Amino acid sequence: MPSLVPVTANSRTIIPLNGPTSDVPQIGFASYQSIGSNYGLYGSYNQPQTIGSNHRGINERSRIIMALKSGIPSEVDWALMSLARNSIQPYLQFEEETFIAHELIKYLFRPFQLIHDKKYELVDQSMITHSLDALLTLRNSVQDLSNQQWLSQIPSFKKQVIDILKILSGWFFQAGKQIKELVNFEDQFSEALTYIIDLLEPLTCYYINNTKNDVLFNTLFPILLATADKNLFINTLKCISHLLITWHKNAKGSDEEDDGVDNEDQTLDPNDDDDTKVTNNCVDAITDQQLEHIVNTLLVGDNDLNNTVLDFLKMYLFSEALHNDYPNSVKDSQILRLKNLLQLSTTKANYETLIKQLPLLLVSNLALTEPMEPQPVPNTFLTRRTQHSNAPIAAPELTKDLYRIMLQFPEPARATTWLHCCYEPTTGEEVEVTQISIWKSYETQFQEIWKLDGRDRNPNLHPLLPAVDFIKNVTKAFPNAEAKVLSVHTEGEEQPKKKFIIQGIQPRQFPVNIETGNYEALKSYAEISQHEGSTSVPIGHFDSRGFENFVTSQMEVYLSEDNKVSQSQLSSINESSRDILEYVIQEVLEKEHDHDHVASNLFRLHNSYWLPDLVYANPSLVETGIVNGKWLKYLL
Repeated sequence: MPSLVPVTANSRTIIPLNGPTSDVPQIGFASYQSIGSNYGLYGSYNQPQTIGSNHRGINERSRIIMALKSGIPSEVDWALMSLARNSIQPYLQFEEETFIAHELIKYLFRPFQLIHDKKYELVDQSMITHSLDALLTLRNSVQDLSNQQWLSQIPSFKKQVIDILKILSGWFFQAGKQIKELVNFEDQFSEALTYIIDLLEPLTCYYINNTKNDVLFNTLFPILLATADKNLFINTLKCISHLLITWHKNAKGSDEEDDGVDNEDQTLDPNDDDDTKVTNNCVDAITDQQLEHIVNTLLVGDNDLNNTVLDFLKMYLFSEALHNDYPNSVKDSQILRLKNLLQLSTTKANYETLIKQLPLLLVSNLALTEPMEPQPVPNTFLTRRTQHSNAPIAAPELTKDLYRIMLQFPEPARATTWLHCCYEPTTGEEVEVTQISIWKSYETQFQEIWKLDGRDRNPNLHPLLPAVDFIKNVTKAFPNAEAKVLSVHTEGEEQPKKKFIIQGIQPRQFPVNIETGNYEALKSYAEISQHEGSTSVPIGHFDSRGFENFVTSQMEVYLSEDNKVSQSQLSSINESSRDILEYVIQEVLEKEHDHDHVASNLFRLHNSYWLPDLVYANPSLVETGIVNGKWLKYLL
């Protein structure tokens, strides 16, 4: 019998399976390395690999299906987790992979079915995790149009989602609906509520012609009214807006159906008994309280919120659903909803909010020129009527009212106020007011204070300033005034006499009130010069050319090409605001009775202080039709 032959340490000659690489046989470790590379035994850097490591086996999608069919908890965990991870970039097609789709629906609803049946003790963390993974996968997958269509055609799915929504809505927005056995899952329930609303947003576009008793419609509104979460509010309102979509057989669904007939007359044939005469649409189930809650959201300065609310208002106002009071007229049904929305017969609260916010939203975020602060218009004061007109020699006497007021003033306020009312600043050097004359005028005006005439002086009146202090106060009252000493030569006298004057002021023709006097006393030197007029202007005229140049320069700024806006710059917020505002003005303000101007008065109250100025600074708003010029008549 043959004996076992020990394995020699010498390598034998090896021929690779894919054929020799050369005519020389490969021997030893090199040949072993070659066969290793063919079988995947060695990877990079000659590191050994396990057999089969380069064979991936079945694809992931097939393995997910096998894992779900197996029912093994660990396999199901992996399958649902993989689906949720891959759904970030949706790749499932429910129409082709119905098994996976139905499995996702099954695992989504499983814990909520137990909660609905009050079997709380059977709900565990693994079940909630599976539900969230399935929900997230469904939520991401319905971003694809074909998946939306497939899922919306499963009647049982809508019912299951409504049951889940009722449980979650009660948990978060109804007192006493929390279940103590499930409090540990509250965070997961919050996540599930967000995902459910996200999932419903595209699907509700397919749930049309909903009635007033529609369960989903009446389940969403309590969430909308109670939530303080911005994203939840926005997505819930979008779902409600989609549920207002209507369709009837007379609607034009394609170009082939468009026979060119004018469709402006929306009054229906009263003898038509088809489904177009259904007057039980959910749009008429929305209450005043719900409308007011939605409209008040426009007061929040948030573009996402405003855009969603405006879209809802357009769906509500322009819905073609027939109202029970007008079963034969779409237009009359729409007008009735407009009046309900604006609350014209009750508080008018929604009307005030809309006519205040819609004009603001109409021009929001547009590149507009802000109305400039009123610029000082060139003075139109006449020049001197003759070459011989001069300033008065003495200060005017105060009126009785001014005198009675200043008499009670303390010093130096009394002296300063009197100077402002009886003197004015000037740039002319030919006017010289002597210090003695100004003091004597002041002393004479208030002689009641210092002249007794046999009577006792009123102790409540403050004494006058001393003459020296009074003169010092003149230059404080008029910053541009200056006290000077002039040398005057007189015939027959060798030494010149000194003349003490105040230059920069002159007596007024008539006294002015205290406010005017204080204002004019503090004018700059340039303003005083402009006030006194240009010497180049003929006597008795004003500088009309300067005024015309001023107006032209202002208009050039407003009419420049850089200051124009166009329709293409409008956002969806701008366009929706314009459509709704146009509708409100057309149906309410233009049809207002002569004896009732409440609506137009409220429109003027909230917009007259800013809108005309904005249109004046941006005339292209009217030129391009962004602002209807007819609206401005209600602001005058």
